[in-house]
Amino acid sequence: MAFDKNQPSEIETETARRINDNTRRIRIVEQRLDVIDSRIKGIEEKMIDELNVLKTTFEQLSNDIKELSLEVKQMRSNMLKFEQNMEKTVKKSELKEIQSLLDLYNPIKSRFVTRDELERILNKKG
Repeated sequence: MAFDKNQPSEIETETARRINDNTRRIRIVEQRLDVIDSRIKGIEEKMIDELNVLKTTFEQLSNDIKELSLEVKQMRSNMLKFEQNMEKTVKKSELKEIQSLLDLYNPIKSRFVTRDELERILNKKG
């Protein structure tokens, strides 16, 4: 009776139970692997999107730096032109000197002697 063909033996039952248990475990591992795989794909897509955003940002920053560099060069050029023009202008002290000379020769403020007046004064004294 130990080898009844209709009844599975204890070894067959245990083997079937272990096979079923291992199959269940493999299915669980495969499901977890699928979840991990989908998460990795999501992370990869997000990283690609972020890298594209960073690339665009770096390109914009590079363009901004180039523009700023050009503006700085232009400002330096304008400053040099301004300094050259300032060297050509009259200084305050020179302007005061010219003003004092003008005040000295101003016919309204100064009294000039005409030739006739000078001859008359010289004739009176001499």
